[in-house]
Amino acid sequence: MTNAARASSSTQVTRDQLETVQGAIAFARRSPEDKAPEVVVPNYNVPLGYGSYDVQIRNARPIVDELSLDREGFTLIQRKAPWAKEADPEVMRDKYLEDMVPFIKDYFNASWVVPKKDAVIVRTPGAALPAGEGHRPLVRNSAAGFAHVDYSPIAGPMIAAREDQIQGIPIRAYSRLLIIQAWHALSPPPQDIPLAMCDGSTVLDTDLIETVYEGFGIKHKSWHVHYSPLHRWYYFPEMTSDEFILFKGYDSEARCNPRGAHSAFDNRLAYPNAKPRRSVEGRFFVYYD
Repeated sequence: MTNAARASSSTQVTRDQLETVQGAIAFARRSPEDKAPEVVVPNYNVPLGYGSYDVQIRNARPIVDELSLDREGFTLIQRKAPWAKEADPEVMRDKYLEDMVPFIKDYFNASWVVPKKDAVIVRTPGAALPAGEGHRPLVRNSAAGFAHVDYSPIAGPMIAAREDQIQGIPIRAYSRLLIIQAWHALSPPPQDIPLAMCDGSTVLDTDLIETVYEGFGIKHKSWHVHYSPLHRWYYFPEMTSDEFILFKGYDSEARCNPRGAHSAFDNRLAYPNAKPRRSVEGRFFVYYD
């Protein structure tokens, strides 16, 4: 399994030939006839609630060179993380941002980049660190096991403007805005609860339902996802700290906005001895003049 997981795109395979694992993911119910087992999703509310579906999740490593942020909405980046072994989460956050902000700016050839500082989140087994009133905790002990896009189109510019205000950055005119998200696995491979990505080109407008996130003093609109057998879900097995998933959460260019739906899932069926996941994720506002 390890060798297969490390395979590159040099071996030509069709996407239907990729190795798969099965994972349970929660989706917003599409209709009252949806009889999938009920799941509770904290801090969100959709009219018909959520149901759990077993989903086939493909190993995306053999097709990584084919992936596009403008089409599928995600890719895998090979890059060392000099901050990955930092034990203090607050020090890690600062070093993470010092490292990632210039990388994101160069990678996207952007005019400027603003990190969302309260959305650098370390997920680790055990108790979460408490947050101050109205603030997100830096360390959390659970992963989001439901299909979602963090920001609906109406929320993207509003969240970006809010971050400028929080950081005291003067608002500037721009021609294009992206919200880019990054996900690093810090625990040794394989992880028990990895991240799954949905191919954005398989998600239709009718598969999305707008809902409101409200927690830690934050309120904004996001998209949750209805189940569809046409969706193609992928993950990157046995990730190391020298690689990370880069995906698009929003793009003001609608034709390049693939709706980067994602979800954590329990992969211990495939890896019974998987290590408890420790990860860090960040979000970045990427601007063009």
